[in-house]
Amino acid sequence: MYLLLPVKNNHVAYLILSISTAILLTLAWQPFKILPLVFIGFVPLLMLEKKIRSEQRDSFMWVFVYTWLALLLWNIGTVYWIWNASEGGALAAFVINSLPMVLPFMLYHRKNVRSGRENYVLLISAWIAMELLQFHWDLAFPWLQLGNVFSYLPATVQWYEYTGVLGGSLWICAVNIQLFRLLQYWTQLTRQQNMNRVFNLVFFYLLTPLFLSGYILLNHEPHKDINTTYADIILVQPNLDPYNDKFGGMSGEEQLRKMLLLAESKIDSLTQFIILPETALQGGLEENNLSQQPLVHLLYSFLKVHPNVSILTGIDSYRLYNEQEPHPATARRVRDEPRFFDAYNAALFINNYDSPEVYHKSKLVPGVEKMPYPEVFGFIEKYAINLGGTGGSLGSDGSSKVFNNKHKLGLAPIICYESVFAEFTASYVQKGAKILCIITNDGWWGNTPGYKQHFDYGRLRAIENRRYIARAANTGISGFIDDQGEVMVRSEWWTESALRMRVPVLSKQTFYTEHGDWIAYLFLFILGFELISLWRGSFQKQQNQKY
Repeated sequence: MYLLLPVKNNHVAYLILSISTAILLTLAWQPFKILPLVFIGFVPLLMLEKKIRSEQRDSFMWVFVYTWLALLLWNIGTVYWIWNASEGGALAAFVINSLPMVLPFMLYHRKNVRSGRENYVLLISAWIAMELLQFHWDLAFPWLQLGNVFSYLPATVQWYEYTGVLGGSLWICAVNIQLFRLLQYWTQLTRQQNMNRVFNLVFFYLLTPLFLSGYILLNHEPHKDINTTYADIILVQPNLDPYNDKFGGMSGEEQLRKMLLLAESKIDSLTQFIILPETALQGGLEENNLSQQPLVHLLYSFLKVHPNVSILTGIDSYRLYNEQEPHPATARRVRDEPRFFDAYNAALFINNYDSPEVYHKSKLVPGVEKMPYPEVFGFIEKYAINLGGTGGSLGSDGSSKVFNNKHKLGLAPIICYESVFAEFTASYVQKGAKILCIITNDGWWGNTPGYKQHFDYGRLRAIENRRYIARAANTGISGFIDDQGEVMVRSEWWTESALRMRVPVLSKQTFYTEHGDWIAYLFLFILGFELISLWRGSFQKQQNQKY
């Protein structure tokens, strides 16, 4: 857009600063993993805002253009792998996901113009509020929450058990702002004053959170005493190509038999749980008569041989509604019939002693499993990313659910994208989940950073809730993660695997589990006051202009 407008020489400097932010933030993420760069990533953008504000009369437009460019390029550089599934869907994701990130900087700039000085409280509170929005609105995409960048070095953020991932976002914002202030006033202060500022930045803003994390690690109770209860779990990674085998190349029965054979290679009389990946049972299972479905019969045949085992598996399912039966808005009409049906990406929990239980995925992927705000974005439906199974908006439970075996050992059936939602994952633990089970596919993106980022994000969920994680992927990375976020056992990319581990069963709930994203709600409250102040300043200026 800005290329169509008159460009002066100083726009070269704007462009350099904008691209610098994009490069620094991208290099901080998986797969480059140069973590320190995230603490300086926003400094060029802050410099950019100040420079434009001092040089341009139409500064609002130029701040928007170059800030959006930086954040758009960061989105592309970090989640470019979406392109592997759909070019049109990827373009829509890059644009739509980067736009909300611009809003905090625009509010920050507007307040700076009004007051003549930088308002960092407004910037931080607006950014944290924006990240909270990414958890809850129809276009939710919390993949690039700043605090997620620590997922490949979980030892640095053990205090997430108190703050959650937004605590990491706050840390990054605070360090970037303090570094910008240091650079901004460096020539105006004495050497001693500058050294004091450097000491404060390094010790209080950078090292203190690291020391705190180390202290928590050193004092973390290892769960190795003789009274600890364990769950014996087998994970299955069948490695079915989602484009050629899973949704067309192999029958549902062939796929399931393959998975059960892999489980059979690890099973014995002590095994309690077998976990199969997302949509392991595919082809559309009718929930109205679930026990009579052929694939469910096959599971029951397996369980007769292994009567003490419970199976958690992903399923592709649907429910039929009678002609006069109320149905939700997501239900679709059966072709040439007056009846409706709802399709689901679901989890099935099955054993020999209870009726089958089903959970319908609640955090659906925008543009893939649901059409966000269809009255506004209906035109992009043709670009929706096709990830197999049933297309269109899926039905959901709307809230988490926990599966319990006969010993009341609760498993959380977290389906794929749901594992990126910190507070939603905590809701499973609030409902009694002792082990977090993530079932996913991850094969859609190919051998890209996508499946690695997704796996690592689960490590943060383990810290936030102090729960072990058992993760079964169709392909990608399957494995076990301990309650400190460390990987105990893992599979490799594009391999058939069956992994087994005795997982400690933990019951204590963390501060974050009980209180969720309290940091976000605190800053949302602060943002409200800042916006009122901004509105009052604009209103008073308008009144003064009248007289």
